[in-house]
Amino acid sequence: MSSPSRTEAKKDQFVGSAKETVGSAVGNESLEAKGKTQNNAGAVQDIAATAQSYVEGAADQVSGAVKGAYNSLTGNTTAEAGNKVQEKKGEAQKAYNS
Repeated sequence: MSSPSRTEAKKDQFVGSAKETVGSAVGNESLEAKGKTQNNAGAVQDIAATAQSYVEGAADQVSGAVKGAYNSLTGNTTAEAGNKVQEKKGEAQKAYNS
């Protein structure tokens, strides 16, 4: 199984919603049901993509903080600054996905 994609999720939600609407308008219960299924699958994939991105952000945040602390203790200020950037990137990614 491939990793969840927000783009694919939004596409499935849009197409599913369209199928559901058209199916309802023309009285085609099968098309309406397929649309609901596709829309719901897109919603689930969107949630999974958000969760995955949040976890990746948390990992970046923790990794940057730990490496930054190590570099601070060893006096490597250049690497410490790079790790601070990684930590802030992780914080931003978590905030975006909250």
